[in-house]
Amino acid sequence: MSGARRTDAGAAVAGLFARATATGGLATREPAPAVIRPTVPLIRQGVELPEDVVAELRSLSRPERTGQPRSHGSKFVATGLLLAAAELLRDGDIDMEGVQAGDLPEMKARALAALIRAGATRDQETSS
Repeated sequence: MSGARRTDAGAAVAGLFARATATGGLATREPAPAVIRPTVPLIRQGVELPEDVVAELRSLSRPERTGQPRSHGSKFVATGLLLAAAELLRDGDIDMEGVQAGDLPEMKARALAALIRAGATRDQETSS
């Protein structure tokens, strides 16, 4: 009896993709445009953010802001911001002397000060 059920389930699933309407057109959608991928491998780095920051990041990726059919998601925006900050700080410096693990307000303040300095330096270099 269970063999017949598996055959029926397999036929049902196959039937979903045989007609475009059964999947809402997923089976016949045009391929998405090519996505530009980084040339270096990426490593997933998890961070914890306050809920209000995540909400702000999410709002930046909404379709009405991007013109795309779907939201890009808060992680996509956070990754872009972190990559930009890391690039700015590549030649800069964050004073880490005495920072305690878990002291986010202090780490944030030091990172912000370093980013402001790095941004000002970059502005001076590009205006010269």
